[in-house]
Formats: sequence, structure tokens, C-alpha cells
Amino acid sequence: MALHNTDKDFFGKQDGERILFIVRPHPISLTFKIAQIYLIALVVFLAFVLLGTQLSIHTLFVVGGLLTAILIAAVGSKVVIDYQARDIAYITDRRLVRFEPTTLVATNPRSITWDEVVKVKTYPPNAIWKQMAIGSISVHSRSSMRDYYPDDKKFYDISVDDIELKDVYLYKDLGNYIDKILFIYKQRPKELDKIHEFVPKPKGERY
Repeated sequence: MALHNTDKDFFGKQDGERILFIVRPHPISLTFKIAQIYLIALVVFLAFVLLGTQLSIHTLFVVGGLLTAILIAAVGSKVVIDYQARDIAYITDRRLVRFEPTTLVATNPRSITWDEVVKVKTYPPNAIWKQMAIGSISVHSRSSMRDYYPDDKKFYDISVDDIELKDVYLYKDLGNYIDKILFIYKQRPKELDKIHEFVPKPKGERY
């Protein structure tokens, strides 16, 4: 199934549905992922060199390690870039729609209407991401459950229809914006047509 998602349209868009913001992973997350691929390639190359030294066939293993490392770096980078390009979400006046790459050829579309959303959580994956205002947004649906596991003696959240957006720039502000949509949708639905689109800029620079 081909998905044709652009800045003005997406697969499954409803008539009259208004796009308020398009969410894509921050480009720096792609840089870190590619760096990890290159690090893995370097470790593989060094492992070949070390093994070749121990077996007294150093040249053969250096060449083999170099070719293997290049293959890992090239294929891994292409896969990561392709996944990131297809990872996109749309915040509209009716729902949140996310297109999540699941394999090299498949993209899984998921959506949750504002009527089904019960809460929104924002959090950074680490302190560095927090300083750069990059984090995750979890949109929880009313179908989420909380169950007790006696073996672990803990409660665990079971996500049924939740949607999580990762590596989002200005994640706190966007989370507050989604909260604003929920309030207007549920308390003042007639005002939803007047809501401004989200502008991904620091406060004071958006309009």
C-alpha cells in the first residue's frame, strides 16, 4: 500500500479535515542514529583486524573487515534514512494520525480521535535532549488499561490505542497545544474552527 503524505495531504485524510501541525522526528535524531550505525561498522572492522592478527592472516581479514564495515554503514544508513522519512504524524482538528514504519516496505497508519484521548504526557529521553527541547509526547486513549501483575507486585500500563511521538522539537509546547485542542474540542467545540496552527518556534516568535 503506497502512502502519499505531503505537507497538505495524507493518506486517509477526511473531507474538510484541517491539518494543524505536522510532526516529524528532529533531524538531529537521524544524525545520532547514523552515528550509531558507523560506530557498529567501526567495531566490526576492528574485530576483523584483531582476529586476523591472531590468525596470522592480517591482510585478508583487514580487507574483509573493511568491506563488511562499508556494507553495514551503507545499508544501515539507507534503512535509517528511509525509516525517518516515512515517520510522520498529523495533528488535525479531528484527530491525531501517525504513520509508523514497521518494515522496509510497510508503514502502519494509526489514528486516535480527540474524543478518545484522556491525557497527554511529555518527557525527554535524557538530560541532553531536554536541553535541546527535544522529547517524546504520549497521547493516551481511554482504552488504555492499568493491570496488576502479582509476580512483579507492580502495576503496569497496557497501551491499546496510545500513540507516541518521539524526537519532537519543542515537545512541551506541542504537548500543551494538544491539551488546548482537547479542552476546546470537549468544552468549546464551536471554537475549534478558530484555533491557530501550531508554529514550531520559541514562545514570543510564533505569530
